[in-house]
Amino acid sequence: MGIGAPGALRAVVGCGLYLALITLFAAGLAAALRSAPAVMGILIPFLLMLSFVLGDVSEGGGWVDFLPDRAGQQILLQHPDGPLNPWTGTGVLVLWVAAALWVGGRRLLRRDA
Repeated sequence: MGIGAPGALRAVVGCGLYLALITLFAAGLAAALRSAPAVMGILIPFLLMLSFVLGDVSEGGGWVDFLPDRAGQQILLQHPDGPLNPWTGTGVLVLWVAAALWVGGRRLLRRDA
């Protein structure tokens, strides 16, 4: 598959966007929890295992498709499947990131002098 194939350029650009958004999601959680082990203890199972296990159990996807990793990964696929297309999946991930950053910012303002 070359860069001119349908969806290939979107996937290449989307890969950088996806990784940047996941990094911001982690930063928001880190600001909210103020504990690196707690953030790693949440992110690793949440992003690497939970959606795959729940996706296999639910068979149809459903609400599992709206978890941040599963929604954001739609931009990486040449032929995405499920209820979200590549850009709405990225939009769902942006909402998760915005919520994490908002909560992290609020917690940071309340705790730090």
